[in-house]
Amino acid sequence: MASAKITRRRFPIVLAIRAELTSGRWIEWLIGLILAVFSFVMFYPFIWLILSSFKEAPDILRIPVSLLPQKWTLSAYEMVLDPRRANLPRAYLNSIMVTVSVVVTVVFTSSLCGYAFARLRFPGRQILFYLILSTAMVPFITLLIPLYIVVKYLTLMDTLWALWVPSIFNSFGIFLCRQFIYGIPVELYDAAKMDGAGDFGIYHHIIVHLIKPVMSALAIFEFLGVFNSFLWPLVVLNTEDRLTLPLIIRRMADRFGGTDYQAIMAGSVLVSIPPLIVFLIFQRNFVKGIALTGLKG
Repeated sequence: MASAKITRRRFPIVLAIRAELTSGRWIEWLIGLILAVFSFVMFYPFIWLILSSFKEAPDILRIPVSLLPQKWTLSAYEMVLDPRRANLPRAYLNSIMVTVSVVVTVVFTSSLCGYAFARLRFPGRQILFYLILSTAMVPFITLLIPLYIVVKYLTLMDTLWALWVPSIFNSFGIFLCRQFIYGIPVELYDAAKMDGAGDFGIYHHIIVHLIKPVMSALAIFEFLGVFNSFLWPLVVLNTEDRLTLPLIIRRMADRFGGTDYQAIMAGSVLVSIPPLIVFLIFQRNFVKGIALTGLKG
C-alpha cells in the first residue's frame, strides 16, 4: 500500500498512461500519432519553402539540406517586389480578376445545369449529360490546339478574355452539382411547383440555398485550378502587363540564363497566400460539400 501511494504521488504521468491503456483508448492515441507523423511529412516541404524564402541563394542549394536559414534575409522578397524587375502587383490583379470571374461563372453555370439535369425532363437529357461528362475524361493537352484555334478565331489572343471564355462551363462542376441536387427530396420540388413557382424561381429560392456546401467545394476547386494555371496562360498571353502570377514568377526566376532560386522561393510563398486564405475561409463548407455529395443517379 505504501509503495502504491509513493508511485501515485511521484509518477502521476505513468498512472495516467496506464489508465489510458487499460481503458482501450490507446488505439485512438496510436491513430492520432500516425496521422500527426504523416501530416508533418506532408507539411514539411511547405515549411521548407517558407523558411527557404528567407535564405541566401547558396544556402538554398547547400548539401546537406538545412531547414533553418544560416542567415535570415529579406533579399528574396525585395528582389521579387522590385518593380524594375517585374510588375508583381499587376500580375496579382490579373490573376485575381481572372480567377474570381471564372469561379463565379462556373459556380452559376454548374449549379444551373446540374439543376436542369437533375430535376427537369426534356428530350435527350441523359445523352446530353453523358456527352458533357465524357469531356471530363479528355486530357487538356489534347484540347490545347483546338482551343488555341478557337481563341485566335475570336480575336481574343493576348487578352484576359482568352482565360475566361474557355472556362465558362465545367463538366466536373455540372456533375458534382447534379449529383448533390439529385439527393435533395423531390417532394420539395413538387411542393414548390404546386405553389405556382417556376423552374427558375425554384432554382433561385430553394436549390441555391440547399447546395451552398457543394458550391463552396466547387469554388475552392476552381480557385486552385485557375489561380495556379500555367500552361494555357503561357500559350495565349505575351504582353507583360497581362501575365498572371505563375508566368511572372517564372520570368523572374529566369535570370542571366540560369535559375534564381531565391525568386522561386519568395514568389511561391506569395502565390500560395490567396489559395490558403480561400481554403481557410471555406474549409467547413468544403468538407461538408464533399461529405454530402451523393454518387447515385
